[in-house]
Amino acid sequence: MRKLFISLMVVLFVAPFAGSAAHAQIFTPEYHKRDAGYLVISMSGGKSMKFKPIVLFYQSLDGSEHGTVRYDKPDLLNPLSRRPDFRDSDEIGVVVVRGLKPGRYVFDSFLTHWTNKSFDAHFKIPFEIRPGETTYVGNYRFVEKPGEGFTGFAQSRDVYFVVRDKSRRDIAIAQRKKDGARGSVNSMIPDVAQINSPLFKGEDAPILNP
Repeated sequence: MRKLFISLMVVLFVAPFAGSAAHAQIFTPEYHKRDAGYLVISMSGGKSMKFKPIVLFYQSLDGSEHGTVRYDKPDLLNPLSRRPDFRDSDEIGVVVVRGLKPGRYVFDSFLTHWTNKSFDAHFKIPFEIRPGETTYVGNYRFVEKPGEGFTGFAQSRDVYFVVRDKSRRDIAIAQRKKDGARGSVNSMIPDVAQINSPLFKGEDAPILNP
């Protein structure tokens, strides 16, 4: 019965992404060697969020390392969703810590899904991992704005991230986690103007879906 349940969950929550070979790696191995550095990012959404999961893909510039960070709205029927690390009146989210091999990396794509609606975008958000140190890249608050005629592939007018500095909250949570972040903290929150993508907006952007 347990195997049947797990198989059903895979079909419901992982299968929507299986068609894209570039996005096949939803699960990310950790790097545990002594020279590991740490990536810290928080991802969040409103309580009424419909899209799931929210997945950001990264890779090292030399192409040797690949991985993902993701957020699923809490769902008892979804074994991949995590207990929230923080919860406010209009926001629920998680803080993700990744042990990574030192080097230069880039977030380069994003994927999400809702029933028959999908979003797949490409961009460049660089960051660097240093041995024994923590790199904080910000809070990515997902905003969705379903509008009239909202079918098929979503547009940047329908979904976007508000990129914010929530380091005081996020670093404290990251350091309390098992195998959590350690060492000095390097802030590498991107300038959304430099990303040059309508998918990423600054802290003054409206939060439309509580």
